[in-house]
Amino acid sequence: MFLIPRKKENFEMDYKVINNLRALSIDMINNAKSGHPGICLGAAVILYTLFSRHLSFNRKDLDWINRDRFILSAGHGAPLLYSIMYMLDILTMEDIKSLRVLNSKTPGHPEVDIPFVEMTTGPLGQGVASSVGMAIGEAHLNATMGNIIDHYTYVLAGDGDLMEGVSYEALALAGKLNLNKLIILYDSNNVTLDGDLDKSSIEDINARFKAINFDVHTVDGDSVKEIDNDIIKAKKSDRPSIIICKTVIGKYSENEGSNVVHGKPLSIEDISTIKEKLDLYDSPFTVSMDAATYLTDQIDARMNLEYKDWKRRYNNLKESRLNDLKPLIDQNSKYEMGNIILDYEGKSLRDLSNAILNEIANKFPLLMGGSADLSSSCKTNLNNYPIFDKNNYRGRNIYFGIREHAMGSILNGMALSGLRPFGSTFLVFSDYLRPAIRMSALMNLPVIYIFTHDSITVGEDGKTHQPIEQLASLELIPNLYIYRPFDVNELIASYKDILENERPSVLVLPRDNKEISELTKGGNVNKGAYILKKEETDDYLVLLSNGEELGLTIKVSEELKSIGIDSRIVSIPCPQLYYDNPYDFNPDNKEMYAITYGVPDYYYRFTKNVIGIESFGVSAKKEDVLENFGFTSKIIVDTILNKNKKANDEEKGNYEDK
Repeated sequence: MFLIPRKKENFEMDYKVINNLRALSIDMINNAKSGHPGICLGAAVILYTLFSRHLSFNRKDLDWINRDRFILSAGHGAPLLYSIMYMLDILTMEDIKSLRVLNSKTPGHPEVDIPFVEMTTGPLGQGVASSVGMAIGEAHLNATMGNIIDHYTYVLAGDGDLMEGVSYEALALAGKLNLNKLIILYDSNNVTLDGDLDKSSIEDINARFKAINFDVHTVDGDSVKEIDNDIIKAKKSDRPSIIICKTVIGKYSENEGSNVVHGKPLSIEDISTIKEKLDLYDSPFTVSMDAATYLTDQIDARMNLEYKDWKRRYNNLKESRLNDLKPLIDQNSKYEMGNIILDYEGKSLRDLSNAILNEIANKFPLLMGGSADLSSSCKTNLNNYPIFDKNNYRGRNIYFGIREHAMGSILNGMALSGLRPFGSTFLVFSDYLRPAIRMSALMNLPVIYIFTHDSITVGEDGKTHQPIEQLASLELIPNLYIYRPFDVNELIASYKDILENERPSVLVLPRDNKEISELTKGGNVNKGAYILKKEETDDYLVLLSNGEELGLTIKVSEELKSIGIDSRIVSIPCPQLYYDNPYDFNPDNKEMYAITYGVPDYYYRFTKNVIGIESFGVSAKKEDVLENFGFTSKIIVDTILNKNKKANDEEKGNYEDK
């Protein structure tokens, strides 16, 4: 890192800035009539010290790829961050006065499309867990591209963040990987929304973090000098660090130190008293220009030389290295998968997925990922590349361990670092990382989730391992693209659409399916749904399915044909693509039947006639499980015939009644 000599300390001005930040934050909350003043009063010194003394960024180039990352994991402290952004001339006073207003740049919690916000936070634990992914991204890019990528990742976390299990999962991995450029600033005020922390926690945070290989510091959270000194020490450490900043929630308020000040605006009288204690004018949204100028002067003096030095090194890079960096800098840079030729005879879809993933990795150096201790089952190992560990940050295979939720959050951080990450587990365990998947979709991050063992055909492992509701549940998440290919043709097309588009995607694969159909060649997976087999007469049924069930659907169609009933088969490998640009694949309004090995809800958008499962699975051989639930071509044909007969009888009865 580029080191700049320090100017002489001026603690009087430091605290003038800090007090202005406190006052502006509580004015914002009071004006919005909602918010969290406690953290804004208690943690202002922490944020000020980080921004003024350490955080590397350029106010005129907020997307600079070598900026330090700062994640406000305690997202309810957003007004404090917005106050700093106002003083840095990134937000306007109009923005500040629009806290929590529709379409403003100052929403209730930080959102990634707001200037200077690295990720959307608010769900506690997600920010600190995703920061591990950002630190992984920095370590890998530094190892592969040199010191043109060389930055720190800082997090402001609170008690709530560290109590959520996902943070411990992720930070334990950070300790294992020696991610020494990850620095957690812990706002330790011993208060949660419901009251004192000791009502729900007896943890020794110091001992806990030492146990997972963190460098641990404890400081007075109201001391610029102590926080500054310990950040300096943390930056020199060979391990990730946590700085436990002992603070007072709602400092200077009449309710300081209590949960009362956590989550609602202060009274007018309390605000006046606070401003009097801070030696500030008792006037809303009054900010000392001297304080703002002092803050920006410190940052600009520290950053101007560092940024110029980085630009000089960047401009001297060889063309090959510039090409490597292009996807990180150019938002319009697109990956093209090209043709992939596979030896697919007798191989399961999981094995073919692994072959495709490896072909992509050879062409696309930013692809990186792993599984939650299931790489041999999910087939996600990149065979030609080493493991990413503390001895080799060039590795591209991450061993996440049995930490599904953390894996999802870490993938989000990796995506925010410019990598194209993937992570894998069994579909039934996607529930463990659902909050992280939701955050991927909410932030529109190009994370690839690969979920295998996708149905009751898992068989002997039984109902705990047989997904029933997972597909329908995932489909409820907006902006999440779920691909469920039937065979290698649809699989290649799915990977192509996933890789060539920057959006959160889920690839769902069966355990054993080896079927291949000539009908899928040229199928329009990128339309989400396509006619797999056309009818031969004007009198026909429509059969709809995707994934493994499509093989059964083809057999049902053949059996119907043998008794004189024609059918059209529609494959729907990605419903979300179809919803984006729907077309009528049943223009004649024929009777339609959908077949799924899960809950019927997945297909109710298309038809009321869904042959699915309304219970959990059973433990038995695959064939016995399918027959138990009626998934044989004969049983389904009988079901369709009986439904048609019943419908005809009802129609006839209605006619006679008239």
